Amino acid sequence: MKSNLQHSFSIGIGKNILDLWVIGGTLAITAITTSQSSLGQMIADREKGQLGDLIMTGIETWKLQFSYLTSAFVISWLMQIGMLILMAGYFALSDGMQITWASIPAVMLICALSSLTWTSFNLLCLAFVRRVETFGRLSSIIAAAAGFFAGVYVPISSVPDSAQWLMKLTPAPYDSALFRQILMGNAINNKFAGKLNAYQSTFKTKMGVNIRLQHTLNINETILIMLGFTILFGLVSLLVARRTQKSFITRV
Repeated sequence: MKSNLQHSFSIGIGKNILDLWVIGGTLAITAITTSQSSLGQMIADREKGQLGDLIMTGIETWKLQFSYLTSAFVISWLMQIGMLILMAGYFALSDGMQITWASIPAVMLICALSSLTWTSFNLLCLAFVRRVETFGRLSSIIAAAAGFFAGVYVPISSVPDSAQWLMKLTPAPYDSALFRQILMGNAINNKFAGKLNAYQSTFKTKMGVNIRLQHTLNINETILIMLGFTILFGLVSLLVARRTQKSFITRV
C-alpha cells in the first residue's frame, strides 16, 4: 500500500510521511476496536441477568453506564498508547522513521478524546445487544468497516464522493485526521517547503490529513466535531439505557 501511495505522487513522498500516515489511521482503528472489546463484559452481565440484578438494587442507570464507559475508556486509551509505541519502534527500525517527540503529549490527549468518542459510540451500538454471540458478530462487522471509514485501507480521496460523505457522517475520518495532523505536521512542512508549498493543501486533503466539508477544517474545528459526536452518542445511549432497563429487570 505504501509503495502504491509513493508512486501516486509525482513529487515523491518519503517513507517517513507515509509511516506516520499509517500510524495515525491505525490509532483510530485501535480506539474503535479496543473500546468495543472492553464493553464485552457489559454484554456478558446482561446475558447472565447480572445487569438486571444491579438495576433492582436501585443503582441509577447513568451510574451503570458511566462505570462501563470509564473502564472501556481507560483500556482503549492505554491500548492506543501501546500501539503508538509498538508502531513507532517498528517503523524506526525498518524505515528509519522519526517522530517529533514534542508532539507526543498532544497525541496522548487525542488518544483520550478518541477513546471517549468511540466508547460512547459503542455503548450506543451495543444498547440492544443481549447475547455474547451477537456481540461477537457485531464486533467483527465493525472491526472490518473501521479501516475503511478511518481511511486506512485507501486515502479518502480514492473513494467516490458518495462514499466520502458516508465516511464523514461518522467520527472515523475526523479521528484519524487529528492523529495525522499532529504526527505528520513537521514532516509535511519540511517536505513541502519552498516551491512545493503550493501542493501542501492538496496533499493533506487527498490523504485525509485535513477533512473538507464546506471548507477545509482546521484542527480546532475537527476537535469540536469529535466532541459533538461524543456528546450525541453519550446522550442517546443514556436515553436508550433508561428505556431498556425494565426489560433487563423482567428477565431476572
